[in-house]
Amino acid sequence: MSNISSWGLCIQCKWWQIDPDASIEKATHGLCIDEDLQKYVLRVSGGSGCNRFANGVPARAKGSGSTPPVAKPAR
Repeated sequence: MSNISSWGLCIQCKWWQIDPDASIEKATHGLCIDEDLQKYVLRVSGGSGCNRFANGVPARAKGSGSTPPVAKPAR
C-alpha cells in the first residue's frame, strides 16, 4: 500500500535524473535514481510520480534521458 502523504511528481524530486542540458519540464524524460528502484532502470517523465518522492532538485548526468537510460546514478 502506498503512502499518499509522500506522493509527488518527478519534476520536483531529487531522485529524478535528467541530461545536463535538459529542461526541467513535465515532458522531459530521465532516470529514476531512488536507491531501491535503480535495479529497474526506470525511464520517467517529469509528469510521472510515485510514493518514493523526495523534494529536491533533479540530478543531472549524460545519458539519463536515453531509451533505455545509460547513465549511472549521480547521487
